[in-house]
Amino acid sequence: MSHAQEQTRGAISFRVIHDADKSFLRRVHASTREWEFRLTLWSEADRTDFLDRQFDLQDLHYKRTYPTAIFRIVVLDGVDIGRLYLDRQDECLRILEFSLLTRHRGHGVGTDILRSLLNEAHGGKVPVRLQVERENPALRLYLRHGFRPVGQHGHHLELEWKPDLRKREI
Repeated sequence: MSHAQEQTRGAISFRVIHDADKSFLRRVHASTREWEFRLTLWSEADRTDFLDRQFDLQDLHYKRTYPTAIFRIVVLDGVDIGRLYLDRQDECLRILEFSLLTRHRGHGVGTDILRSLLNEAHGGKVPVRLQVERENPALRLYLRHGFRPVGQHGHHLELEWKPDLRKREI
């Protein structure tokens, strides 16, 4: 990538989530589910109600199941654009949630963040693990970066990326 392309993408950072961010986080969650609702006849109110309840349950599950995880908002040039939830476990780096608002997908921001996480895991000599729905368009991103299916849980695939731990010549 050229320097000019890097500059047009902007500065990526992360910030702590506050109570006032719930509405934004619900929007991000809903944007990740748009593809599922294309063929439904649900009203907007029913869809919003379903997604809000689903978000609340997911949020509670993450906090109870992964008490040491970090929960961050992804920021691009000072604008909130997504969420990243990570659990840095001894045996792996687990991506719990990695979502960007629709208009920020496909521009390399997700790739930059994912590469950074893979570099971190490589330095720590641990795999990266995550789950993704089999029909989720984000699956292509993960497969493109070397993740491989290692299991299945209902509609979700368990994916894993392993660092190359072979000795290298200097």
